[in-house]
Amino acid sequence: MGTRKRRGARARVSLNNAYNNGYNTGYDAGHSHGYALGFQKGSDSYAAGFEGTSIVIPSLNQQAYLADCIESIGRYTPEPHEIIVVDNGSTDGTADYLRSLKNKTVRYKISERNLGFAGGVNQGLMMARGKTILFLNNDTVVTEGWLTNLLACLHGSDRFGLVGPVTNYISGDQLIKTSYGSTEEMHRFAKSFNRSDSGKWEVTGRLTGFCVLMRKDVFRRIGFLDEGFEIGNCEDDDFGFRNRLLGLDLVIAKDTFIHHVGSTTIKTLTPAQFEEMYARNLAFYSDKWGETHSLLQEVSGHWNGNPIAMNDFYPSHVTVKGTGPTVFWVEHGVRRPLEHYEGVPATRLSQIDLKNWHVGEPMSVAEWNAKQAVLAAGGSPGAQLAEGRIVQTPDGRLHQHRRGKLHRIATAWVSEVWNLNRHPVQPLTEDEAAAYPAGLPIIAPPVIKADNI
Repeated sequence: MGTRKRRGARARVSLNNAYNNGYNTGYDAGHSHGYALGFQKGSDSYAAGFEGTSIVIPSLNQQAYLADCIESIGRYTPEPHEIIVVDNGSTDGTADYLRSLKNKTVRYKISERNLGFAGGVNQGLMMARGKTILFLNNDTVVTEGWLTNLLACLHGSDRFGLVGPVTNYISGDQLIKTSYGSTEEMHRFAKSFNRSDSGKWEVTGRLTGFCVLMRKDVFRRIGFLDEGFEIGNCEDDDFGFRNRLLGLDLVIAKDTFIHHVGSTTIKTLTPAQFEEMYARNLAFYSDKWGETHSLLQEVSGHWNGNPIAMNDFYPSHVTVKGTGPTVFWVEHGVRRPLEHYEGVPATRLSQIDLKNWHVGEPMSVAEWNAKQAVLAAGGSPGAQLAEGRIVQTPDGRLHQHRRGKLHRIATAWVSEVWNLNRHPVQPLTEDEAAAYPAGLPIIAPPVIKADNI
C-alpha cells in the first residue's frame, strides 16, 4: 500500500508539474503576444499623432513667466493642441509647479541639468504628437487668434517651411513698435492687430526662434536643433538655414502678434559671459557652414520640385550610429548594421536622420574592412574614380565621388565630423574635374548630446 501511495503521489506531482508548465508556457506565450501586439498598437497610435499642434516650451528658472505663458495658451488657443514643457534643471520651483498642474493638455519632462535651448527643444520635439509643431519661449504671452493666423499662413503654400509672428521684443524684421502699458492693453492691441491677411505674409532670410511653427513632415526632413550651440544663440539661425537648403521659405506672419518679455535666460549672464558664449557659437556656425550665401546658391540649382531632406546632403561610404550601440555602414542611402562594431569609429546621428535611410542586410567585418581598403588605396591618375573616393579639384576644394558626380565637402569641419579626413585625397586635373557634374554638397549633421535622441 505504501509503495502504491507513493507512486500515486509522484504521478499527481508529475501531472501537476506538467499542467503548471503547460499553463505557464501558454500564459507566457499569450502575454508576450499580447504585449507585443499592444506595444505595436500603442506605437502606431503614437506615430499617427493627432490633428493638432504640439507646443514645445523649454524653461529655465522663470516659473512665473512660464505660468503666464501656459495660462495664455489655455485662454487664447481653441484649436486642438498639447503643451510640452521641458524644464532645464530649474531651481526656482518650476518642477513642483509642473507636477501640480491638473491641465490634461500639459505634458512635461524635468531634466536635472541645463540642456540649453536646443537640447530642451529637442527633448520636447521627441515627445510631440501633433501634425504641426511649434516651439515657443517660456517668456511669451500668446494672444487671441495667434495660432489660427499662424496655421493659415503655414498652410498657405507648400513652400512655407517655418512660420513665425511679430512681437514687441526681438531682433530683426519681426520687431514692431508698440505702446501698450499693461497686459490688458496688450491684449486689446493684439485683438485688433490679429486679423488674418495673406498680404501680410512676408518671406524673410531669418526667423528668430522665440516662436516657430512647422509641419511635422518638414521637421522630419530638417531634423533636430543642433546642440553644438551653447545655451541659446544661433541655433535658430542654423535651423532656419537648413530649412532654406531644402528649398523652403522662412515666413513672417505680419498679421500675428504675441507678447515677448525677451532674453530672460540670456540676461542671467554677465556681459563678458554672453560675449564669450556668442563668440563660440558664431565660430561654430562658421566652421559648420562656411560661406552660407554661396552654399545656398550652389544648392538652389538642385531644386527640381522633388522634396529633399538633410540626408540627401550627407555622404556615402561612412559609418554611423544612433542611440544604441549598433553601428551602420551607409552606402548610397542604405544603412547596413555591422555584425561586429567594437572599436569602429562612427558619426553620431539623431534617430530621425538614421531612420531616413533604408535598412539593408547585415555587413560582416571582412566586408567592411574590404570597403575601407578600397577607400584607403590611392587612385591612379586618369583611372575611373572609385565610389566614395575623396578628390581635390584644382581650386583646392574637396569632394566625394558618388555615382558619377562630385559632391563638394562644405568645410574642413564637415570632413572631420564624417571621418572623411581619414581617407587619402586624389587630385584631379581641370579636364578630369570637368568630366563630372556637381551633386549636392556635403554638410554636417546636427550635434546631438542626449542619449535618447
